Amino acid sequence: MVVSVSRRASTIVCLFLFFLGAATQLFAQVPSPWTARDIGSPAIAGTVSFAQGQFTVTAAGSDIWGASDQFQFVYQQITGDVDVVARVDSVTMAHAWSKAGVMIRSSLAANAAHGFALVSAGKGTALQSRAQDGGLSMNAPGSLVAPPQWIRLIRAGTRLTAYSSATGSTWTTIGTATIALGSAAYVGLAATSHNAAVSTTALLSQVAVVPLALPAPLKSTDIGGPAIKGAVSYRQGVYTVHAGGTDIWSTSDQFHFVYQQVSGDVEVVARVASIKYADQWSKSGVMIRETLTGGSRHALALSSAGKGYAFQRRVDTGGFSEHTAGTAGAPPGWVRLVRTGAQIEAFQSLDGTKWTSIGTDAIPMADTVYVGIATTSHNAAAATDVVVDNFTVTPLGSAPNQPPLVALTSPADGTSITAGSNLAVTAAANDGDGTIARVDFFAGTALLGSDTTQPYGVTWTSIPAGTYSLTAVAIDNDGARATSATVGVTVTSTTSPPTAIAFRASVDHATLVTRYELRIFASGANPSTATPIATSDLGKPAPDAVGDITVNRATFFSGLAPGSYVAAVRAIGPGGSSTSAGILFTR
Repeated sequence: MVVSVSRRASTIVCLFLFFLGAATQLFAQVPSPWTARDIGSPAIAGTVSFAQGQFTVTAAGSDIWGASDQFQFVYQQITGDVDVVARVDSVTMAHAWSKAGVMIRSSLAANAAHGFALVSAGKGTALQSRAQDGGLSMNAPGSLVAPPQWIRLIRAGTRLTAYSSATGSTWTTIGTATIALGSAAYVGLAATSHNAAVSTTALLSQVAVVPLALPAPLKSTDIGGPAIKGAVSYRQGVYTVHAGGTDIWSTSDQFHFVYQQVSGDVEVVARVASIKYADQWSKSGVMIRETLTGGSRHALALSSAGKGYAFQRRVDTGGFSEHTAGTAGAPPGWVRLVRTGAQIEAFQSLDGTKWTSIGTDAIPMADTVYVGIATTSHNAAAATDVVVDNFTVTPLGSAPNQPPLVALTSPADGTSITAGSNLAVTAAANDGDGTIARVDFFAGTALLGSDTTQPYGVTWTSIPAGTYSLTAVAIDNDGARATSATVGVTVTSTTSPPTAIAFRASVDHATLVTRYELRIFASGANPSTATPIATSDLGKPAPDAVGDITVNRATFFSGLAPGSYVAAVRAIGPGGSSTSAGILFTR
């Protein structure tokens, strides 16, 4: 759909129709930073429109499957790990495998490697993927449910994990895939009808794309060269670690380490929320380590999948590990290490408040050490997935780190602007016992952008109509976070009622068409199956030199109640009729 202003300054709904099932050519309108296009040249071109926080994606295409795809893609390019979420509100059935969802893709080529977390019209949820460019697709089935359904896809290194949810808060894992996508990938919404001759219409809302970079100064690496490469993703204080490795034990270790460097005495704390079982000794916890070599001195306070809590350590470089058992129990649970000189003590806790000592030992290390989250599967052939939160590193001999202060400075609460405008969103932030690492800006759960230097701010561009709650989140150099008070912004539509309908005449205009009819449907309706709420006879006007027909219907459009609608044109003849794909517009 294109809503534009003609040379006479009147608003026209432009709809291009080809009669009797031939291709419909439409143009997508999506807010920045999104772009939309067809992948793989489906016979029926796709369309995308956006209103009131919802994407309407009309897509054809043989499928997203095999060695090459045909579908409509709404995307943006993201570097590094990412979490993309959407609620698939509906998918019309052109085939049981008509489907829509979220995709991460290596390129815009039809045969590109990708992961696709989807919900279909009749086959439930699935993770479908292509591990390499030009390879064959794989399917990991989920639940046999129908839209509405939340869909989520997380990229952590080369590992993609798909989830589904009925509520958007409690997630069920659909499946995982290992795919080398490159540092920058295309992330967004994908839809296909699985039927080259018929389009499907998918409605998607609650779309969020969140980069998952570790907060400074944290880094991550594999220690000891495990056969299964590790990865970590980060989202609002939660670390999701994928790790292999034979063990953290004996004279050399294999594990994945999320770490930072610290000098002097230190306390490191974390809550291990969950551990996927690859072995009863699959384990994760907090570590203080002298070097990043496999045989380094270290101390580890851990929680395991089946062996409870423990304090494990290597006192001498290349020496054999030592073990002190804590209590039995599986995650969730808290672990803690305290370094005072050469002395290191390990603790466990159920609530992060009342601590029980597991053990203590003298482990001489250099003044500057590596501290962080250590995870191993204890199984060279299988990985574990661990969720860790409440991770803090506190140098001792100083007051505990205090969270920063942050407040939005613009816009003012209650600001109202017109749709399509740009808006400067700024914040003031300071940290009394450190520095501000960055400030993240959100509209609801959607990340608008981040800034690492004062004055902190981002520009929100091409804002669609709707009501938004803006917040700023400040993160200090020790990882403490603070969220500003909410500021409400109303973005009002500037769309005038359309005055005319423009469409491409049927190729059989002269011989088979007796008249055209403008048909208006409720927002989200499928014009191929729904009953119109209003119609207008357009007659059979003569097309112009390029085959377009424009008919003034200002009075008809003005008579519609304010709201969002779908417009379509039906070509009618003695042998039957054919209806175009729908075009979303606002009255």
